[in-house]
Parts: sequence; C-alpha cells; structure tokens
Amino acid sequence: MFERYTQNARSVMDHARQEAQKLKHDHVGTEHVLLGLAEVKSGVAYDILIHRDICLKTVKAEIVKLVQNGTGHEDTDWEKLPRTKHCQNMVDDAVKEARELKHNHIGTEHLLLGLLHENEGTGAQVIRNMGLKLDQVRIDVLHFLGKA
Repeated sequence: MFERYTQNARSVMDHARQEAQKLKHDHVGTEHVLLGLAEVKSGVAYDILIHRDICLKTVKAEIVKLVQNGTGHEDTDWEKLPRTKHCQNMVDDAVKEARELKHNHIGTEHLLLGLLHENEGTGAQVIRNMGLKLDQVRIDVLHFLGKA
C-alpha cells in the first residue's frame, strides 16, 4: 500500500503507529498522524507546520487535552493497529489530493492535505484548537507547492 509513498511519508505513518503505541491506543487516528507529521523533521508538511508555529510539544499537549491514554496491553500487535474511520478517510483523501495535483507520489504534503480534508478527525480538531483555520493551512500547502 505504501509503495507510492515518499520515504518521509512512510516515516510519518510509522511514527503515527509508534505514537498510538505510546498512548496505548488500539488504533491509529488522525491525531497520531499529526504527531507523525510534527515528528518527521523533513518534508513539505513539516515546513508548513513550522511556518504556522505548530511544534511537536504543542501538538502533544493539545492531544492530551482531547484524548485519554488507552488500555492497550503489552501483547498487542502494535505493527497491525487498525486505522480509525477518520484516519482511513484521511489516507484516501491524501491519495485523491496527490491525484488532483497530478503528483505520482504520496508525500507529507498530501497526508497533511488529507488530514485537513478529514475535518471531523481529532487531528483537524487539534489544529483548530491551536487557533488555525483549516482552509488557511490548506492554502499554505498549495502556495508552498506553487499551486495556489
């Protein structure tokens, strides 16, 4: 599934799984992907987050306010955590965004655009709680890509 993903996008998704594990969640959600985007310090999405003063520490603090630690057990197969409905929609939206931009890869910018499109997910809620408008962040991404 990740064959069209850039190395940075793969790393984001891996970090998302690791963040879910740290929080003992039995799923990967958009909030975990946002943490991954803030952790992988390269790629378009990271540049946009930094431009908007969104850092890993702030994202984590907002997520702690919104979600509780899970009750995952040590014997949980963390490698195969299912995605929430919002996270799966976000991944699907990232693919659509790449297609619409006529890109033949899925990069961190597409994951961020997908997260913004899936505006009911916790990741988008975190961005809104930080005082940002999802549409403006989307414009930032498109501007950065030269598509605004």
